[in-house]
Amino acid sequence: MSDRIHPSIEEKAAQFSRLHDAGCFVLPNAWDVPSALLAREAGFAAVATTSAGVALARGFADGERISRGEMLAFASELAQRLPVPVTADLEAGYGPSPEDVATSVRGAIRGGIVGCNIEDTDPLTGKLFDLDLAAARIRAGVEAAHSAKLPDFVLNARIDTFLTRFGTREQSVAESIRRAHAYLKAGARSVFVPGPTDAETIRALVAGIDGPLNVWGGVGDRMVPLEELRALGVRRVSLGPGPMLAAYTVAKRLFAEAASGQSFAFEGAMSMFMELSGLVRQYPFKT
Repeated sequence: MSDRIHPSIEEKAAQFSRLHDAGCFVLPNAWDVPSALLAREAGFAAVATTSAGVALARGFADGERISRGEMLAFASELAQRLPVPVTADLEAGYGPSPEDVATSVRGAIRGGIVGCNIEDTDPLTGKLFDLDLAAARIRAGVEAAHSAKLPDFVLNARIDTFLTRFGTREQSVAESIRRAHAYLKAGARSVFVPGPTDAETIRALVAGIDGPLNVWGGVGDRMVPLEELRALGVRRVSLGPGPMLAAYTVAKRLFAEAASGQSFAFEGAMSMFMELSGLVRQYPFKT
């Protein structure tokens, strides 16, 4: 493929950063090469990885059970194959210190990746990092990107207040806003608050956070519709592990039907084989 089709990492980083400037965009999360290629073919402007999906597809539980090297190797392969920006879910940065986060960001950039998620939960304790340490971790990642001469690298600071059951809804909103201010001040390009699925909570977060807000879509069945999220002021909607879980839900049903002798008819299987075979040839791994 030509350089015109495959922009430079600087061009991809600038493209991805600009998506956060106005409006609302949907970000699909891939767990393997075929899912990433299908997302690209669907017309998405960028592709992300899902840490849960990548780990589960390789036989690991979520929560940094998979190594930094394995996660970066997969995301880097996508970045080399796809002509659109690729951002990686790097969990909590694979270590508690600011330097651990910086190491993860430097590795991502070496692989052609132009953004990442960094969580503020310590996977060893399941508790939120102290705010000063959490902000220092974000700052270290941002500074690593600047040192690598990629200032448009998008560090998306994930705030786990709701996932860790911090307190009441009101307390969780207030703490999310407090942390968002600290992370944006530390240089985060956007903040990600997974958990809330109701318009009232999301509206409060948008009103209190002076920066692009990323929320979850596609996990659970009570999520606010995209048009309403757009009207609320949300800038980025991540599909997370939703597509991967839906795919495995279908696979579970098909296996059960085959095991019972009910059906061996896998509708659309051959056409999908042909499509995927064509896609992997169309988007080869670039060495």
